[in-house]
Amino acid sequence: MELLVERKVVSSALGKSNLPGLDYTLNPYIGCSHGCIYCYARLYCEKRIAENWGKIVVVKENIAEILAKEVVKKRRGVVGLSTITDAYQSIEAEEKITRELLRLLLDNYFKVSIQTKSSLLLRDLDILCEKKELVDVGFTITTLDEKIAKILEPMASNPSERVKALEKISAEGIKTWIFLGPIIPEISEESFDEIVEIAKATNSLLYYDKFRIKPFMTSGIVKELAEKAKKVEWKEVAKKLKDICKSKGVEFASGFGDL
Repeated sequence: MELLVERKVVSSALGKSNLPGLDYTLNPYIGCSHGCIYCYARLYCEKRIAENWGKIVVVKENIAEILAKEVVKKRRGVVGLSTITDAYQSIEAEEKITRELLRLLLDNYFKVSIQTKSSLLLRDLDILCEKKELVDVGFTITTLDEKIAKILEPMASNPSERVKALEKISAEGIKTWIFLGPIIPEISEESFDEIVEIAKATNSLLYYDKFRIKPFMTSGIVKELAEKAKKVEWKEVAKKLKDICKSKGVEFASGFGDL
Protein backbone atom coordinates (compact mmCIF):
# COMPACT_ATOMS: atom_id res chain seq x y z
CA MET A 1 0.00 0.00 0.00
CA GLU A 2 1.43 3.35 -1.07
CA LEU A 3 1.43 6.03 1.60
CA LEU A 4 0.51 9.60 0.69
CA VAL A 5 2.72 11.95 2.72
CA GLU A 6 1.77 15.59 3.16
CA ARG A 7 3.42 18.38 5.15
CA LYS A 8 2.00 21.07 7.38
CA VAL A 9 3.29 24.06 9.35
CA VAL A 10 1.82 24.21 12.87
CA SER A 11 1.55 26.98 15.44
CA SER A 12 1.59 24.81 18.58
CA ALA A 13 3.12 21.53 19.72
CA LEU A 14 1.94 20.65 23.23
CA GLY A 15 -1.79 20.23 23.67
CA LYS A 16 -3.76 20.00 26.91
CA SER A 17 -4.58 16.41 27.84
CA ASN A 18 -7.81 15.11 29.32
CA LEU A 19 -6.36 11.63 29.76
CA PRO A 20 -5.55 10.34 33.25
CA GLY A 21 -1.93 10.82 34.26
CA LEU A 22 -1.06 13.12 31.36
CA ASP A 23 -0.74 16.90 31.41
CA TYR A 24 0.04 17.35 27.72
CA THR A 25 -0.28 15.57 24.41
CA LEU A 26 2.28 15.69 21.63
CA ASN A 27 1.48 14.32 18.19
CA PRO A 28 4.17 14.80 15.51
CA TYR A 29 1.94 13.42 12.76
CA ILE A 30 -1.69 13.54 11.69
CA GLY A 31 -2.99 10.16 10.65
CA CYS A 32 -1.16 6.88 11.13
CA SER A 33 0.20 4.43 8.60
CA HIS A 34 -0.36 1.48 10.94
CA GLY A 35 -3.95 1.52 9.70
CA CYS A 36 -5.44 -0.30 12.71
CA ILE A 37 -9.03 -1.08 11.78
CA TYR A 38 -10.46 -0.20 15.20
CA CYS A 39 -8.49 2.99 15.90
CA TYR A 40 -10.44 5.83 17.49
CA ALA A 41 -7.90 8.42 16.30
CA ARG A 42 -9.60 8.81 12.93
CA LEU A 43 -12.42 10.55 14.79
CA TYR A 44 -10.01 13.41 15.47
CA CYS A 45 -8.83 13.84 11.87
CA GLU A 46 -10.36 15.61 8.93
CA LYS A 47 -12.77 13.53 6.86
CA ARG A 48 -10.45 12.68 3.97
CA ILE A 49 -7.83 11.23 6.35
CA ALA A 50 -10.45 9.36 8.37
CA GLU A 51 -11.95 7.84 5.23
CA ASN A 52 -8.50 6.80 3.99
CA TRP A 53 -7.19 5.66 7.36
CA GLY A 54 -3.66 4.33 7.12
CA LYS A 55 -3.10 5.76 3.64
CA ILE A 56 -2.49 9.47 4.38
CA VAL A 57 -0.04 10.89 6.92
CA VAL A 58 0.60 14.59 7.50
CA VAL A 59 4.04 15.55 8.81
CA LYS A 60 4.12 18.52 11.18
CA GLU A 61 7.35 19.72 9.69
CA ASN A 62 8.12 22.57 12.12
CA ILE A 63 6.85 20.98 15.33
CA ALA A 64 10.34 20.62 16.86
CA GLU A 65 11.00 24.33 16.35
CA ILE A 66 7.71 25.18 18.05
CA LEU A 67 8.31 22.75 20.91
CA ALA A 68 11.74 24.26 21.56
CA LYS A 69 9.99 27.54 22.35
CA GLU A 70 7.22 25.97 24.41
CA VAL A 71 9.38 23.87 26.74
CA VAL A 72 11.03 26.96 28.21
CA LYS A 73 7.70 28.68 28.84
CA LYS A 74 5.26 25.98 29.91
CA ARG A 75 4.91 24.39 33.34
CA ARG A 76 6.72 21.07 33.63
CA GLY A 77 4.43 18.06 33.40
CA VAL A 78 3.83 14.65 31.86
CA VAL A 79 3.66 14.54 28.07
CA GLY A 80 1.82 11.75 26.27
CA LEU A 81 3.73 10.80 23.12
CA SER A 82 1.44 10.20 21.27
CA THR A 83 -2.34 10.10 21.73
CA ILE A 84 -3.90 10.30 18.25
CA THR A 85 -1.08 8.96 16.11
CA ASP A 86 1.88 6.63 16.60
CA ALA A 87 5.03 8.68 17.00
CA TYR A 88 7.06 5.68 15.81
CA GLN A 89 5.12 4.74 12.69
CA SER A 90 7.23 3.86 9.64
CA ILE A 91 7.70 7.42 8.33
CA GLU A 92 9.52 8.33 11.55
CA ALA A 93 12.46 6.20 10.41
CA GLU A 94 13.11 8.84 7.76
CA GLU A 95 11.80 12.00 9.40
CA LYS A 96 13.37 11.50 12.87
CA ILE A 97 10.99 14.13 14.28
CA THR A 98 10.02 12.08 17.32
CA ARG A 99 13.67 11.60 18.25
CA GLU A 100 14.18 15.37 18.25
CA LEU A 101 11.01 15.99 20.25
CA LEU A 102 11.98 13.37 22.81
CA ARG A 103 15.38 14.95 23.38
CA LEU A 104 13.84 18.43 23.74
CA LEU A 105 11.36 17.22 26.34
CA LEU A 106 13.84 15.27 28.43
CA ASP A 107 16.56 17.92 28.26
CA ASN A 108 14.01 20.33 29.72
CA TYR A 109 12.89 17.85 32.40
CA PHE A 110 9.41 17.09 31.14
CA LYS A 111 8.28 13.56 31.94
CA VAL A 112 7.38 11.52 28.87
CA SER A 113 4.92 8.65 28.59
CA ILE A 114 5.25 6.83 25.26
CA GLN A 115 2.68 4.46 23.79
CA THR A 116 3.42 2.67 20.54
CA LYS A 117 2.99 -0.44 18.42
CA SER A 118 6.41 -0.09 16.81
CA SER A 119 9.78 -1.62 17.58
CA LEU A 120 11.33 1.47 15.95
CA LEU A 121 11.27 2.96 19.44
CA LEU A 122 14.45 0.96 20.14
CA ARG A 123 16.32 3.39 17.90
CA ASP A 124 15.92 6.00 20.64
CA LEU A 125 16.96 3.76 23.51
CA ASP A 126 20.11 5.85 23.97
CA ILE A 127 18.06 8.95 24.72
CA LEU A 128 15.65 7.08 26.97
CA CYS A 129 18.48 5.64 29.02
CA GLU A 130 19.96 9.07 29.69
CA LYS A 131 16.96 10.12 31.82
CA LYS A 132 15.23 6.88 32.79
CA GLU A 133 13.54 8.51 35.76
CA LEU A 134 11.55 10.77 33.41
CA VAL A 135 10.29 8.07 31.07
CA ASP A 136 7.76 5.27 30.88
CA VAL A 137 7.10 3.18 27.78
CA GLY A 138 4.00 1.19 26.85
CA PHE A 139 3.33 -1.20 24.00
CA THR A 140 -0.18 -1.94 22.79
CA ILE A 141 -0.71 -5.68 22.39
CA THR A 142 -4.21 -6.87 21.46
CA THR A 143 -3.26 -10.39 20.40
CA LEU A 144 -0.14 -12.52 20.02
CA ASP A 145 -1.52 -14.25 16.93
CA GLU A 146 0.54 -12.65 14.17
CA LYS A 147 -1.82 -13.60 11.34
CA ILE A 148 -4.75 -11.97 13.10
CA ALA A 149 -2.66 -8.97 14.13
CA LYS A 150 -1.80 -8.41 10.46
CA ILE A 151 -5.51 -8.03 9.74
CA LEU A 152 -6.30 -5.83 12.73
CA GLU A 153 -3.11 -3.73 12.74
CA PRO A 154 -1.75 -4.21 9.20
CA MET A 155 1.33 -1.97 9.23
CA ALA A 156 2.27 -2.05 12.91
CA SER A 157 5.25 -4.08 14.10
CA ASN A 158 4.16 -7.67 14.59
CA PRO A 159 3.44 -8.71 18.20
CA SER A 160 6.65 -10.69 18.65
CA GLU A 161 8.71 -7.61 17.66
CA ARG A 162 6.80 -5.50 20.19
CA VAL A 163 7.46 -8.07 22.91
CA LYS A 164 11.19 -8.16 22.13
CA ALA A 165 11.34 -4.36 22.22
CA LEU A 166 9.47 -4.33 25.54
CA GLU A 167 11.95 -6.84 26.97
CA LYS A 168 14.94 -4.77 25.88
CA ILE A 169 13.53 -1.56 27.31
CA SER A 170 12.60 -3.20 30.60
CA ALA A 171 16.07 -4.74 30.86
CA GLU A 172 17.49 -1.20 30.82
CA GLY A 173 15.55 -0.35 33.97
CA ILE A 174 12.98 1.83 32.23
CA LYS A 175 9.42 1.69 33.57
CA THR A 176 7.24 -0.30 31.16
CA TRP A 177 3.61 -1.18 30.66
CA ILE A 178 1.37 -3.11 28.29
CA PHE A 179 -1.92 -1.80 26.96
CA LEU A 180 -4.20 -4.76 26.26
CA GLY A 181 -6.79 -2.77 24.43
CA PRO A 182 -9.07 -2.83 22.84
CA ILE A 183 -9.85 -6.38 23.92
CA ILE A 184 -10.92 -7.87 20.60
CA PRO A 185 -14.03 -10.08 20.93
CA GLU A 186 -13.23 -13.82 20.59
CA ILE A 187 -9.57 -13.02 19.85
CA SER A 188 -7.75 -11.25 22.68
CA GLU A 189 -8.86 -13.68 25.37
CA GLU A 190 -6.86 -16.45 23.72
CA SER A 191 -3.69 -14.44 24.47
CA PHE A 192 -4.56 -13.40 28.04
CA ASP A 193 -2.32 -15.93 29.77
CA GLU A 194 0.68 -15.24 27.54
CA ILE A 195 0.32 -11.46 27.68
CA VAL A 196 0.11 -11.53 31.47
CA GLU A 197 3.22 -13.74 31.54
CA ILE A 198 5.02 -11.14 29.40
CA ALA A 199 3.92 -8.41 31.80
CA LYS A 200 5.30 -10.44 34.70
CA ALA A 201 8.61 -11.18 32.97
CA THR A 202 9.15 -7.51 32.13
CA ASN A 203 7.80 -6.14 35.41
CA SER A 204 5.22 -4.21 33.40
CA LEU A 205 1.93 -2.79 34.59
CA LEU A 206 -0.97 -4.17 32.53
CA TYR A 207 -3.65 -1.73 31.41
CA TYR A 208 -6.77 -3.05 29.70
CA ASP A 209 -9.82 -1.69 27.93
CA LYS A 210 -12.84 -3.11 26.15
CA PHE A 211 -13.66 -2.87 22.46
CA ARG A 212 -15.48 0.43 22.13
CA ILE A 213 -17.90 0.71 19.22
CA LYS A 214 -17.33 3.78 17.03
CA PRO A 215 -19.44 5.42 14.27
CA PHE A 216 -17.04 4.38 11.49
CA MET A 217 -17.48 0.65 12.21
CA THR A 218 -20.05 0.14 9.46
CA SER A 219 -18.54 -2.46 7.15
CA GLY A 220 -16.17 -5.40 6.83
CA ILE A 221 -14.37 -7.11 9.67
CA VAL A 222 -14.59 -4.16 12.04
CA LYS A 223 -18.40 -4.19 11.71
CA GLU A 224 -18.42 -7.89 12.59
CA LEU A 225 -16.25 -7.19 15.63
CA ALA A 226 -18.54 -4.35 16.71
CA GLU A 227 -21.57 -6.66 16.48
CA LYS A 228 -19.80 -9.26 18.60
CA ALA A 229 -18.73 -6.61 21.10
CA LYS A 230 -22.39 -5.77 21.76
CA LYS A 231 -22.92 -9.30 23.06
CA VAL A 232 -19.83 -9.53 25.26
CA GLU A 233 -20.25 -9.61 29.06
CA TRP A 234 -17.35 -7.26 29.69
CA LYS A 235 -17.41 -7.60 33.47
CA GLU A 236 -16.86 -11.34 33.06
CA VAL A 237 -13.99 -10.72 30.63
CA ALA A 238 -12.43 -8.23 33.03
CA LYS A 239 -12.78 -10.68 35.92
CA LYS A 240 -11.05 -13.40 33.92
CA LEU A 241 -8.14 -11.09 33.12
CA LYS A 242 -7.91 -9.79 36.69
CA ASP A 243 -7.89 -13.34 38.09
CA ILE A 244 -5.00 -14.28 35.78
CA CYS A 245 -3.09 -11.15 36.82
CA LYS A 246 -3.68 -11.85 40.51
CA SER A 247 -2.56 -15.47 40.15
CA LYS A 248 0.70 -14.36 38.54
CA GLY A 249 1.30 -11.33 40.75
CA VAL A 250 0.94 -8.79 37.94
CA GLU A 251 -0.26 -5.27 38.68
CA PHE A 252 -3.22 -4.25 36.53
CA ALA A 253 -5.54 -1.29 35.97
CA SER A 254 -8.41 -0.37 33.72
CA GLY A 255 -7.34 2.12 31.09
CA PHE A 256 -10.55 4.16 31.05
CA GLY A 257 -12.68 3.13 34.01
CA ASP A 258 -13.71 -0.41 34.85
CA LEU A 259 -15.51 -2.54 32.28
